[in-house]
Amino acid sequence: MSELYENKVCLSPMVRSGTLPLRLLSLRYGADLVYGEEIVDKRIISAVRVPNAVLDTVDFVSRNGDSVVFRTCPEETGKVVFQIGTADAVLALKAAEQVARDVAAVDINMGCPKHFSVQGGMGAALLRKPEVACDIIKTLRRNLNIPVSCKIRLLSETQDTIDTARRLQDAGAYAVGVHMRQIHERPHDKASWEALAPVVSALSVPVLANGDVFEYNDIDKLRQISGASSFLIARGALANPSIFRKEGYLPIDQVTQDYLKVSAEVDNVYQNTKYNAMRMIPSSLEDARASSNKYGFTDTSRIVTVPELAATRSGLQMFQLWNLQNFYEQYQDRFRAKAAALGTQSKKEDQVLTTLPTAHDRYAESIHSADGEVPKARNNRAGKPELFCETCKIQLLSQQDVKLHYKGRKHKGVLRRQASATISKFVAKAAVQPEPTAQTPAASEIPKTVDNNSNENGKTVSEERKHDGEDQRNAKRVKREVNEHAGNKQVENEEARRKRETMSTQA
Repeated sequence: MSELYENKVCLSPMVRSGTLPLRLLSLRYGADLVYGEEIVDKRIISAVRVPNAVLDTVDFVSRNGDSVVFRTCPEETGKVVFQIGTADAVLALKAAEQVARDVAAVDINMGCPKHFSVQGGMGAALLRKPEVACDIIKTLRRNLNIPVSCKIRLLSETQDTIDTARRLQDAGAYAVGVHMRQIHERPHDKASWEALAPVVSALSVPVLANGDVFEYNDIDKLRQISGASSFLIARGALANPSIFRKEGYLPIDQVTQDYLKVSAEVDNVYQNTKYNAMRMIPSSLEDARASSNKYGFTDTSRIVTVPELAATRSGLQMFQLWNLQNFYEQYQDRFRAKAAALGTQSKKEDQVLTTLPTAHDRYAESIHSADGEVPKARNNRAGKPELFCETCKIQLLSQQDVKLHYKGRKHKGVLRRQASATISKFVAKAAVQPEPTAQTPAASEIPKTVDNNSNENGKTVSEERKHDGEDQRNAKRVKREVNEHAGNKQVENEEARRKRETMSTQA
């Protein structure tokens, strides 16, 4: 199974960046293998596998349906490697078994130096506990029928790196990726290409070299220096995925548009698309002019900069920067039509699909207002004005509350969730929701009978009176308890006064 890793140029695992659109674009440009972003074992274990008929993908969705943890599609079959962040062999096996039938191989992250990973015993922390690292590899090798690999970093001593890599090889790793920096080093530090040569010579399995590959020509240079046959490209691929083209770079404006189109094809969440696109485009016009060779803009191309992209609040706004709004809306309409057609076959999906908003509806608040919909002023039963936030569905008491609410996390969080809503996400959420029992129909199946006396929330006057009666009873109870407490306090004070008078008389 080591052949999977031999003589390959691969997209390196990158947290938050290695999602489906970047992986697909890298494959289309010429990558041989693509690694997904690192996902912690417990997160993928708790996810639910959902075939997404709208996109023709397989989604691993969180239990509550609020997020897609991992998504793959037939185009990357046999070419996608799933990377796990783990510190335990049992959890690693459960995570790997969850995705084994949908990926080509599983990789264990043993090189991430970030605090989150290290404090949990994952990533680079495993290099300090080689027995745990080897136990993870052995457990996966014994129980899986797909290749298992790992990705490490250079240790302070070359011999220590060789010994650790050999132990992992003997434990059953089909390949070892090596980030050519030490644990304490960061991306601004130069990768040690020369330090990899002894490691490559000492191992019989493929070694994947990772670090400071920013052009396709760098691959040949690194091969000559280190002897490695396979390579992992991270920042170079994120800055310009056309690095995988043997023919050379494409202009960055074309690459960015290709990336946006792939994102639209797979209904990628807006925030993730924006995050990756911002790492491809120039930070300013001055940067674009000074680095014309790097970005390769044509004379007729419109240069989009980071501040312009950062100012967008929705997918539609983002695509408009490159005049791709028609392409975006075309795919949104296609997904809606397919979702509606599937909804007629699946009652459970139909309950969600009938309420699916259009692309314009989903992003209306973000497009037309910086803070969402302005609270509506209306009168309560006593005739006093009230403020109600339609975005969060909560009652506000004053204009000061409105200001504080708009600046708060809850309101902004709701806006972010609305902006990140995708049609396929609604379908996935429907798939993980439990079926309603025959005795207890789903809320969406119960017809809402709203009479002429109902209020804006759909509650009838009788319901309003019922809640008003409960509020009045609660208010009376609280008032009674307060009065009783005050009465008891008054009696205690009176007794204390009499006691003091008695003592003074005796004195």
